[in-house]
Amino acid sequence: MTPYPSTSAGDQPSEATWHPGALVALGHLRTELHIHRIYPTISHDQGQPRLVINADLIVWADQAGTVFCWGPRFLEEPAEQAPTEELPQVARRLAEPTDPP
Repeated sequence: MTPYPSTSAGDQPSEATWHPGALVALGHLRTELHIHRIYPTISHDQGQPRLVINADLIVWADQAGTVFCWGPRFLEEPAEQAPTEELPQVARRLAEPTDPP
């Protein structure tokens, strides 16, 4: 059931409402990273969902879930980018620095 807009619950839409494509894309990437034994957490601290892989690597997606971006700081440049269609390649690139030799 959807709360009425004039209620306190209705005035605070969930992140899933604002970023459904990003949530789906990040969920797929998280699953793909599990193949590489990387288990990132999903964070919603600043409203936009993101994967926290480690202290130096954060991944986010555009609202539509068509582009992954990653870098040391959330939403800051420089950031690497790749289309979400390249999911296996992105997961491999993200896993390379953390894979043991």
